[in-house]
Amino acid sequence: MKKIISLFLLLVISLNAQTNIKLQKQIEEYSNQDNMQSAVWSVYAKYVDDKKPLITLNSNKALAPASGLKIITSGVGLELLGKDYRFFTRIFYDGKLEDGILNGDIYFVGGGDPTFGSSRVEGSSDLDQLSNEIYSSFKKLNIKIINGNIYADALKYSDNAIPNNWYWIDIGNYYGTSNTALSLNDNLYELYFKPGKAKGDIAEVLRTEPAIPNLTFTNYMKTGAKGSGDNGYIFSAPNLFNAVLRGTVPAGVDEFSIKGSIPNPPLFAAQFLLRILNENGIKVNGTAKILETPKSYSLEKMIFEKASPTLDKIVYIINKKSFNFYTEMLLKEIGFVIKGEGTTEAGIEVVSKFLKEKNISTKGLNLFDGSGLSRSNAITTVTFVQFLDYMYNSKSFIPFYNSLGITGDSEDIAAFGNYGKGTSLEKNGRVKSGFIGGVRSHQGYVKDKEGRTISFSFIANNYEGRSSAVSKIHEKIMIELAELKK
Repeated sequence: MKKIISLFLLLVISLNAQTNIKLQKQIEEYSNQDNMQSAVWSVYAKYVDDKKPLITLNSNKALAPASGLKIITSGVGLELLGKDYRFFTRIFYDGKLEDGILNGDIYFVGGGDPTFGSSRVEGSSDLDQLSNEIYSSFKKLNIKIINGNIYADALKYSDNAIPNNWYWIDIGNYYGTSNTALSLNDNLYELYFKPGKAKGDIAEVLRTEPAIPNLTFTNYMKTGAKGSGDNGYIFSAPNLFNAVLRGTVPAGVDEFSIKGSIPNPPLFAAQFLLRILNENGIKVNGTAKILETPKSYSLEKMIFEKASPTLDKIVYIINKKSFNFYTEMLLKEIGFVIKGEGTTEAGIEVVSKFLKEKNISTKGLNLFDGSGLSRSNAITTVTFVQFLDYMYNSKSFIPFYNSLGITGDSEDIAAFGNYGKGTSLEKNGRVKSGFIGGVRSHQGYVKDKEGRTISFSFIANNYEGRSSAVSKIHEKIMIELAELKK
């Protein structure tokens, strides 16, 4: 009987090994496809409860991961700050308040809440709701006249509003917006155009929503073909109030909008507050300004306080919608809470130290941001998989896992509704992808036929042709992992 059992186990192990060999061979065949021959492609996958890799190719090569990096930043944030962590935005006054007249200044104090004035995250207020909430708080104190200025206090984080290695083509657009301790409306605006009648015509600038005081445009935006979509770019930088517009917006529509980065979000927030007060009959005899030196505040003189949604809800949007701004703000908050420095660099130091302390490989690790927008970031698929394995057994696993995209689920807000339809991958995989020029990556989890969880990471750099072709290869590998069984 023992011999029969032993023979059976050997047969199972042999069949499993043959499956892995077949899959490994398939990986090598993919690497020889025309579009992949010039690429550096790294593949690594393993069961979360087993040290041996199922498949591996160039797994120790450090590559640019694009937005796949967000799983590291968001996971570390959940672990260090906790899923119930909140950011706070407050408004204070100084001076003397008597008979409805304030002889003093107003201070709009940013606490790093990336969701302030945005309806993107469940539980946050959009600009209209926020306006009413702020006005009501002033009304409760019977403030009617303010003989002073409105100061924006964004000093919690460094004044270096964007990571140093971001490209010029990115930083004027919404996905490259400033990461400031006082933020509003996701620090973005929508820029509306009236396309011309014919391809090549100049597209007329109509307006921005919300209106950004003193923002001007040098317009070279042209009209593209019908159905050509958003191929427009806004070239600008922090504190630069003239933006250059290039590219195309599609013909055949009355209006078309693209999203841009607010040049100075704290100043815009102070201007927003000034406008709210004036429009509601509270006269402000002063202007909107930026606070230059740190100031202490008395809780007795707090007019308004708003808490952000909990961190798990913010991370949900970070990974489901691949939102750079929220990720970079979280990275700065990690640096502030753990090191006392609200900088990108401090956040990266904390993340790197966290990985080392958890015995996760940092070989080849070189980070310049938290969102993956920088092409200079470098990380291995081994690091990703070891991190996924760590998160699988962590206290933060449920919110982390739930923030990843669901393969083959068209109702999920992430972009994997067509992945693995009609296969074992459908509604099985949990994935975060990454894409910038010449980079495509996928990281996440999938269960095999017997319900065992596999962690995986695939990164391709410098491939030829369309990114969709690389995505298809990655999807096929996910399907093959989902089909595995003992």
